[in-house]
Amino acid sequence: MLYRAVLVWGIFFLFFSARLTAQYNYYYGNLHSHTSYSDGNQDEATSGLSTPAQDYNYAKSSFHMDYLGISDHNHYLAGMKTPAFYHSGVSQATASNQDGTFVCLYGMEWGVISNGGHVLIYGIDDLIGWDKQADGTTNDYDVFCAKSDYPSLWPIVNSYPGAFCTLAHPNTNDYSFLTTAAFNNAANQAISGSAFRSGSAFSTTTDYTDPAATSYETYYKSLLAKGYHAAPQIDADNHNTTFGRTHQGRTVVLAASLSRANILDALKNRRYYASDDWNAQVVFTVSGNYMGADATIYNNSVIGVSVTDPDAGDNVSSIQIYYGVPGSGTSPAVLTSNSSTASLNYTHVTTFNNKFYYYARIVQADGNVIVTAPVWITRSSVFLPVDGLTFNGEERNRNAWLEWTAETEGNVSYYAVERSVDGQNFSEIGRVNSLVNNSITAVNYNFNDDKVSDGTYFYRLRQVDLDGRSKYSVVISISIHKPLLELVSLYPNPVADQLNLRFQSLDDGAASCRIYSEEGREVMAVPLRFVRGVNDIKLDAGSLQAGLYFLVLQQPDRRILETRFIKQ
Repeated sequence: MLYRAVLVWGIFFLFFSARLTAQYNYYYGNLHSHTSYSDGNQDEATSGLSTPAQDYNYAKSSFHMDYLGISDHNHYLAGMKTPAFYHSGVSQATASNQDGTFVCLYGMEWGVISNGGHVLIYGIDDLIGWDKQADGTTNDYDVFCAKSDYPSLWPIVNSYPGAFCTLAHPNTNDYSFLTTAAFNNAANQAISGSAFRSGSAFSTTTDYTDPAATSYETYYKSLLAKGYHAAPQIDADNHNTTFGRTHQGRTVVLAASLSRANILDALKNRRYYASDDWNAQVVFTVSGNYMGADATIYNNSVIGVSVTDPDAGDNVSSIQIYYGVPGSGTSPAVLTSNSSTASLNYTHVTTFNNKFYYYARIVQADGNVIVTAPVWITRSSVFLPVDGLTFNGEERNRNAWLEWTAETEGNVSYYAVERSVDGQNFSEIGRVNSLVNNSITAVNYNFNDDKVSDGTYFYRLRQVDLDGRSKYSVVISISIHKPLLELVSLYPNPVADQLNLRFQSLDDGAASCRIYSEEGREVMAVPLRFVRGVNDIKLDAGSLQAGLYFLVLQQPDRRILETRFIKQ
């Protein structure tokens, strides 16, 4: 598991950066930004940066940034003077990409503001457009699509395997009245997400202190009500050299590893969420399905939310579960909620052939908002569930503790406990024999799974009767928190010469220890090994200039420790 430890003026706080779950890590970034290949890097004269390669390198040194998507405008009047610019951007993204360290994506922002709407398009190496170059006759595109012709744009995107769109800063009349006109299935296939927040586009802030960007939550709800499948995202729409540094808002992707292929796959499949907070980690599942899934289930909808963010002041203020009926035209409403706790579990009782979507909206104590991608559910009547069985679970002493109650029990032989890391593929991990073969009173059972590491696990029960027939319970999820490293101390701080880092590890390992200046420039890098148990690392800080520094322990695909210190 990956975590970061932050020292803010002498006070330590632990937090997770790209925590390894049973299946997914968390990766933070933005998808909407521009270079001088269109109308970005407007401060080039002072920053000295203009190309995608330079901007990726800049973003790589921004804090809590694991990937950057550059989406230069697609047409001549917005600065894309030739398709060669676009092709060069694609090539530079490939050359700059470092799987395991930092992912570089290049796409386009297609469309215009007036009588249009801007669409971010990724996964296409051809420039889609309508403009002419300066001579008035040479095409400024590889693939033609007339300006504002969104009904033609969606099929073009769908013709490229792996390509997808997100809606940049949507307004009601945009995209040929997408939320008020008839439902467009081609658009639904092409669109992966829509801005929950976007901006501020022309900010020059580089210390992460801009307030939360403009909200497009109302449009997002309208999109879901219409029946479109879209995840929420947060972007900065950078037009200056500020990539990742204007505010702390991030689009958080759940992916198996920090590779371009896995990040693109997660984005296309809507496995991400919008977060005002740059290190919050959210697990949101419905009956064994992660956010973004479109699934058929055979029981009630079992909803689980877990939030991890140990930064001071970032406690959870409230969790709301929204739900709605796809295509109903009715905006999603609050199904259930709680306050002042970092988790929520709820069973929505449904009937056969119902269709719903669910998503979580989380507010932290400092006002930061986090919104997950929905899970779309169809309730089927194919399988019969166990009747009269209440099944629950929780993390207890870093194990998964399962409890169930049979309201009445007859002809039962045993309960098989099954576990999964993806919510779909289960294997049996133990059996609990029936305490009574026939009972008209409630019978209680429990099971402790101590063979778990850090991550999210899914559980179900298979009730096996004496005649060999079996039925399944609902699927529940449990998030286990077992960090690989736990920070003990960093001292002295401020430091003059020798810096001492003490941490505890669950296992032996190796990492690169890197120290960055406040501006994000690497000033020191040394390899180190650590062992299971307490580790003491001594670093020579004598040659550093006075100021604030960031210390990072880096492994492939993840940072396992990050902290701050001051050199006096």
